[in-house]
Amino acid sequence: IKPHNAEDYIAHKTKEGKLSPTTIGHHLRVLKTVLRQAVVWGYIINNPAQHIKRPRPRKIEMDCLNPEESKQLLENCNKEFYPFFLTAILTGMRRGELFGLKWGDINWGTSHIHVRRSYVLGQFEEPKTKAATRAIKMPPVLISALKKHKLFCPPGELDLVFPNVLGEPMDGSNLIKREFHPALRRAGIRRVRFHDLRHTFASFLIAQGENIKFIQQQLGHASVQMTLDKYGHLLPSVGYDYEKRLQKTLFGENVCTTFADQKGKEPN
Repeated sequence: IKPHNAEDYIAHKTKEGKLSPTTIGHHLRVLKTVLRQAVVWGYIINNPAQHIKRPRPRKIEMDCLNPEESKQLLENCNKEFYPFFLTAILTGMRRGELFGLKWGDINWGTSHIHVRRSYVLGQFEEPKTKAATRAIKMPPVLISALKKHKLFCPPGELDLVFPNVLGEPMDGSNLIKREFHPALRRAGIRRVRFHDLRHTFASFLIAQGENIKFIQQQLGHASVQMTLDKYGHLLPSVGYDYEKRLQKTLFGENVCTTFADQKGKEPN
């Protein structure tokens, strides 16, 4: 295998149009891993795919549900999935984090959900960054819904909060096709991605005027800058009349604004 073989493969898959740039990038990552191991075993001298760049992913515009749309979605989902979608909207947890959530991760005393793992591609994984391991505050309505859900939750050795009927992790593709998209249709809502429920959560916090550092922590972003880069366009503009507020901060309400006010007479 030569470098141009890897380049040709990426170009062919891109032109074919059946796979997303992200998926093609996953293929390249597997190829690099295989060839890197081949170097370790002495089969080849150099990794021919080492310097091949992954295709640039298409930028997907985020979409957010407004409060009324969110309520419509919850009212039109199957009742057994109501706690799942409510948790997604009120915590901003990723789909894999919801699938990996266990009852032991919920602290009823402090009203926190502790995100400690994710279920992705058929296996449990620890959060990729330190910030992703986080505690999310639960509103009272979510606490109530989860306590009721626990009474009817299918039992299983994994102790999952949102398992399938056998107590095993849910299938993400089936969830989207059989539950999420039908709920959107019944609610008369455009087809958004499940990940947009995370953006919806962030938009609610921003609309409430929550501190950007707090929003970063609740979302599990590695830095405030990441949160600003992703959601900065949703932040309200606060520049209007800032100069008057600045003056009030420094001098108070009864500030003298002219030379005449200061001297008590008109200037010469």
